Amino acid sequence: MRHSVRPDETMQALVFDGPGRLVLRSIPRPLPGEGEVLVRIHTAAICGSDLRIVAGTKTRDVRVGHPIGHEGAGTVAAVGAGVREYQPGEAVAVCVVESCGRCACCLAGRENLCDGRRTLGYHTDGAFAEYMLIPSHAVARGNLFKLPASVDLAWAPLIEPLACCINGQEEMGLSPDSDSADASWPESLVIFGAGPIGLMHLLLARARCGTRLRQVVVVEPRASRREIALRLGAEETCGPEEFKATERFDAAIVAVGVPELASVAVNAVRRCGRVSLFAGFPVKSVATIDPNAIHYRQVRVYGASESRRSDFAAALALAAGGKLDLAALVTHRFPLAEHDEAFRLAADGSALKVVLDIRP
Repeated sequence: MRHSVRPDETMQALVFDGPGRLVLRSIPRPLPGEGEVLVRIHTAAICGSDLRIVAGTKTRDVRVGHPIGHEGAGTVAAVGAGVREYQPGEAVAVCVVESCGRCACCLAGRENLCDGRRTLGYHTDGAFAEYMLIPSHAVARGNLFKLPASVDLAWAPLIEPLACCINGQEEMGLSPDSDSADASWPESLVIFGAGPIGLMHLLLARARCGTRLRQVVVVEPRASRREIALRLGAEETCGPEEFKATERFDAAIVAVGVPELASVAVNAVRRCGRVSLFAGFPVKSVATIDPNAIHYRQVRVYGASESRRSDFAAALALAAGGKLDLAALVTHRFPLAEHDEAFRLAADGSALKVVLDIRP
């Protein structure tokens, strides 16, 4: 075993003790076993799903009494026996969907829907801690990505949600690999929500589709976020109460968990339009959609969940190549000890992406 930590050492970690209870606690520092890698977390970003966990509205796969957090990056601290491809000190980011590689979904290239999928940070101890242990199967599957020098650990955790956005846009055909001569290529897009994910979709669409995507409109209730959307490449923004468009856009992305927007998005797209229900919606949500709008106009509705390693690789390549500015989405940074304020700002909407700085 090659490592630089002692077996009797502890670490600071944000432990989820139940709804409304996120506690900074000293817990044993893990040591990597055979095939495992221990990552010294430098930065970890707060995701909307983390907010739902703390609020008690997301319970699936959540383990009480363990650290949470799945958007993390850092450096290799130690490796277990048999690990040759990673060395202590290397900068890495974590692709959190651990797939089996054998089920029908994995074999079809949809490992994000794997029958035996585990999500690191949910099924395992997460990134809101000084150290995160990457299981041997995840290491063997290639879930730990080395970061080139052009990727700053300060914003590297955002590669994970960017990968999820890539999966969503690929699923709905908003991809640079699409045939530019295809008459169905989306030339106009409406994005509902200008939070971190909605703005990330905006940056991604602009970076990958270029001039073929002629117009992007962002619908967002907060004026401050509408201004940011304009700076990041939207041609037009408006509040939800102002949005009356019907059959105007080629594509729509619902990037905020408001079920009623599913109907608005379906009505907003033209014949053969594409709608991505990207956001996570509250449990038992119900949306009323006119089925004839889908039937007669042949509107295509897509879901999107998590990401694949190929999406993570694509996100890393975009970020490393300077194709989009993920740092522009980071508005607040806090040390681990100030997690209460960090989560408060992330939850009340006054921040965009909030990052916990866990560097030594």
